[in-house]
Amino acid sequence: MIDVDQWREIRRLHRIARLSIRAIARRLGLSRNTVRAALRDPEPPAYDRTQRPSCLDPFQQRIAELVADFPEISAVRVREILQPEGYTGGLTILRDHLRLVRPEPPQVFQRTEYRPGAIGQLDWARMPNPIPSPTGDLLPVWALLLTLGYSRLLRVVFSFGTAMPEFLQAHAQLLQLIGGVPHTLVYDNMSSVVTSHRGKEVAFNPQFLVFAERYGFKPHACTPGQPHEKGLVERPVRYLKNNFWVGRQFSSLEDLQAQGDAWCDNVANVRRHGTLYERPIDRFLREKAALLPLPTAVPLPYDVRFARVTSQGFIQVHSNHYSVPPLLARQNVAVHLYASKIVIYHNQHEVACHARCWGKHRFLQDPAHLAKPWSVAPQPVAVSGAHGLALPAKACVPVAHPDLSRYDRLTTEGGDA
Repeated sequence: MIDVDQWREIRRLHRIARLSIRAIARRLGLSRNTVRAALRDPEPPAYDRTQRPSCLDPFQQRIAELVADFPEISAVRVREILQPEGYTGGLTILRDHLRLVRPEPPQVFQRTEYRPGAIGQLDWARMPNPIPSPTGDLLPVWALLLTLGYSRLLRVVFSFGTAMPEFLQAHAQLLQLIGGVPHTLVYDNMSSVVTSHRGKEVAFNPQFLVFAERYGFKPHACTPGQPHEKGLVERPVRYLKNNFWVGRQFSSLEDLQAQGDAWCDNVANVRRHGTLYERPIDRFLREKAALLPLPTAVPLPYDVRFARVTSQGFIQVHSNHYSVPPLLARQNVAVHLYASKIVIYHNQHEVACHARCWGKHRFLQDPAHLAKPWSVAPQPVAVSGAHGLALPAKACVPVAHPDLSRYDRLTTEGGDA
């Protein structure tokens, strides 16, 4: 019996493609009588859901008893037991039935003990409500959380974005806050860290690997679909939202960060931990010496973009417009996009710097870029040292004036001759 999709395709090939019954049967692997029946019947085939008797029906209760007594019993052994009792079926139907009735073993996870400084876990969490940006817009905000395995010390950095520059800057800020670097850092499969994850094969983002090399830690990506692998940071996410965020007001990202730091210092890290029965800050005093040292100097992470200056002297980045010197109109420039600023370069020279705008469709004008590189005056301006020569003010540039006295000497010498 054909299904509804085959019935539809038969009628489509006959009505639209104008194929013969023989051609349709050959294409779909059906008999010609089946094709004829589908073309005659204007209604799709109805499914007969009547349960047919199974050779397993008389043995359902017996199989249930065997599985209850021996949960791991195999289909081969079940058949050996049932055959003397009259079972004549095969192994396949038994295997399918056991797959349905065998109870799933409960997942059991072993509690892991971490050595001081050995591991930390990071993850992004979107906060429940937006906060004001520097331009006055209400924007969503994210928190990057870091939890240390041994001490359970918690640190949080807030950001308006989660792209690579924001992620690496927030990451670096977290390591600065704890004053060291765990030997291994565990991440979810965020795109800033992992480009692909197939089985045990993990491809890390090259820009992130440069960051990891500078700080000296080993990155580890969690297995997709296994949330218990990052349980250290999953629970603090709920703790942050329910204990810190609820009932507070934030006037800016700086205000949010200040309140978050104070909450970590005075609440989260001085409470008695429910699993360890110690305060995280006390355990951290024993853990800090085992952390890797921070690098002496690490450049701020940034993304490189390329843009063309408009005729009005602006470039566009993420829907916002930033001014550059007007002499660069219609020129190509390079843009270094940082978490808090953008820097514009022309021929490897910095030509403009603006604070990062997190709003949309804004124009950011540097007052220095309003002054034109020339001035216009209604009257010509006389050029000193050149009798009878006058230039417009916009052409007032330094002019080299030769010494004309030598021509007077030549005239005098010629007259003497």
